[in-house]
Amino acid sequence: MKEISHLIRKAYLDLLEPLTVEGVSIPIGDTILNTNQPPATYRSSKSYILVTDQTEVETSNNDCSFRQNSVITFDIICKYPNGSGSKLATELISDALQQKIVSLDGQNIQIGFSGFQVLNTQKTFAQSFTELGETLTVYRKRLTFTQQVWQSTITSTVTSPQNTLDSTFDSIL
Repeated sequence: MKEISHLIRKAYLDLLEPLTVEGVSIPIGDTILNTNQPPATYRSSKSYILVTDQTEVETSNNDCSFRQNSVITFDIICKYPNGSGSKLATELISDALQQKIVSLDGQNIQIGFSGFQVLNTQKTFAQSFTELGETLTVYRKRLTFTQQVWQSTITSTVTSPQNTLDSTFDSIL
């Protein structure tokens, strides 16, 4: 079985960037937001999305392939000065993110690496919460998606039966 985490993350980043909500491009970071990419000003908040937690669980395998469930979490973050804002901005960003994933129209994210195929994707969890600080109120929404991934164990190098027979015959001579 090969490592899939970075391939799933890249596929989602390729799909979601740019994520535009009400004309505002919301930046997406891989675990952290790039310092060269400031949060967007959206509905008076500083908003961005982080790709955070990932897990994989093998579900079955045979001589030709592996199957695993790959789980990925998106953390939508909107920061307001204390006494302002609401969860609405995180919910609107969440809707745009989910619509972009649903827009695949039955297709699944594309992993740019041969031997892997995403069989299905579904939202498995969503949670909203608020963090109150001394100067900021932070509204967050976490979305978790599970992908069922198929991975072939067959390599791309195949020796034809004729080539094998020829080389065996040559070694006898």
